[in-house]
Amino acid sequence: MYLRSLITVVAAALVATLPASADETRTKVVKFERGKSSAVLTGKITGRESVIYKLNAREGQFLKVSLRPDKQSADYNIYIPGRGPGDEALFTSATGGREYLGQLYKTGDHSISVFLNRAAARRGETAKFDLVISITDKKPGPAKEKPATGAVPRKVIDDCLATLRKQLGGKKMRVITAKRGENSFIVDVRVDGVAKPWRCYHDGGKCTGTEYQGEG
Repeated sequence: MYLRSLITVVAAALVATLPASADETRTKVVKFERGKSSAVLTGKITGRESVIYKLNAREGQFLKVSLRPDKQSADYNIYIPGRGPGDEALFTSATGGREYLGQLYKTGDHSISVFLNRAAARRGETAKFDLVISITDKKPGPAKEKPATGAVPRKVIDDCLATLRKQLGGKKMRVITAKRGENSFIVDVRVDGVAKPWRCYHDGGKCTGTEYQGEG
């Protein structure tokens, strides 16, 4: 009897000192400010962590989502009411891209799960992100991000990298600088195996040209 009690006490002590699970999922409810139909949510995830944003919306409304991470390893899935991670997703950024716009066909709490891809999660990487969400009764028109003061939008950098990868055959590359010029965004990119950087020009809606900064 004494031995059984001792084992129980030791086991309880071990459980109490175990670290929290690395697969932590945080859930947050999204509520827009009065008079507004959109919100910019800032977050951070490490390893196998994920954040699920719950957003109540009606059938027939339009949902627009944009993920702007500081690392390309961050992704998101969208789930209809009654579904979540492990179920079939309405949309996944890994195959559909960072921007989503669609008309909803169910009323209730829709879920947006932000997470790292498997390779980055195994490495224990950390990513910071902005998640832009809007709900409207009418389909929103295309919005161009015009050059102005402030940081270069993530979409501009993603567009430039995608354009250069297509042009150069998928070589590894990284952004050196990203800035706003007088009439456009300018993104300089270092490409593996190439002596000088490539430069991409972007008008806020699309890439308008690329240029090698060396000779030849």
